[in-house]
Amino acid sequence: MGKIIRKEQSVSFVAKVMEGAGMPSDDAALWAKLMTETSLLGFDTHGIRMVERYVEFLTKGGATVSKPEIVSSSGAIAQIDARGCMGHLAAWKAMQTTAGNAKKYGIAFTAVKNAGHIGACALYSRALAERDCIGFCCTTSRPGIAPTGGIKPTVGINPLSVCAPIDADSFFLLDMSTTITAMGKVTQALDNGKQIPPGWALDKNGKPTTDPREARDGSLLPIGGYKGYGLALAIELLCSALTGGSFAGEISSWVTSPQNPPKIPFAVIAIDIGHFQEAGPFKQTLKNWLEQVTDVPKQEGVARIYFPGEIENEKYRLRSEEGIPLEDVTAESFKRLAQKYAIAEADIFTVE
Repeated sequence: MGKIIRKEQSVSFVAKVMEGAGMPSDDAALWAKLMTETSLLGFDTHGIRMVERYVEFLTKGGATVSKPEIVSSSGAIAQIDARGCMGHLAAWKAMQTTAGNAKKYGIAFTAVKNAGHIGACALYSRALAERDCIGFCCTTSRPGIAPTGGIKPTVGINPLSVCAPIDADSFFLLDMSTTITAMGKVTQALDNGKQIPPGWALDKNGKPTTDPREARDGSLLPIGGYKGYGLALAIELLCSALTGGSFAGEISSWVTSPQNPPKIPFAVIAIDIGHFQEAGPFKQTLKNWLEQVTDVPKQEGVARIYFPGEIENEKYRLRSEEGIPLEDVTAESFKRLAQKYAIAEADIFTVE
């Protein structure tokens, strides 16, 4: 029998924890919703399993309870100073700002700097798609990729996400790092005492490793070799060079150094579908096209072909009904948090 947490339980519990850690109630409620949404989509490496780490990040001073502020705005362009706040809150404000400007101008770009970790970029591209936009979000991270031929990581893992609506609860959703795997999967393996697969990472000496601790302290391998390295640089150009934000080498790990503000920059872009055609026909065209793309003969051993986001769409519906499964290490962390902030454990878990 394993433990699960229902959607409503998760939002309520996480909000209480963050309020206990010093976050204002309105921010705690929004942050809890975003963390729960992350896990509902199946991005478990970035979801509620990380709550205890975020508490440490906030309480040790790496993040502040300041409100993100729009510091300049010109037409479809906006710049936000996150002022060190929890990155999810800055990214949500950036999403809302970008959506509003896209509805007015057709396309909009919002640049943000000085943020905490923003979690899964998919949260914000998907929220834009819910508003009948094509959404794009990308961010610079701490160094995680060594330049092609090098040993020392100097470039961020720099994830990106693109999302477009198909219908009310279905989206084309691409969410990816520029490395073969996300660093979250490495830390997840570390938390659970497991090795990582060969081909994911190099140790600090540039040698292949299956030890997640060595991978965390070394570098992850980029997708497509030098092409992934180039893509990571392109994202850093957009998020760091253009915005005047921090480059990867200036960003610390919020997990291993929770006392240090990471000052993360990111960018959010939206294209309003309605400026090109009505949203209804666009969605139908997208649905028909994706059906054509995936309706092909399958390789031996393949039961089904998916388009990007299809697995997440189905997982979101399933977990919204049945709850979010918790690893033992996550359940234990929730028990510690419940005890620390005087929350009844019976209000959290459902045993299956």
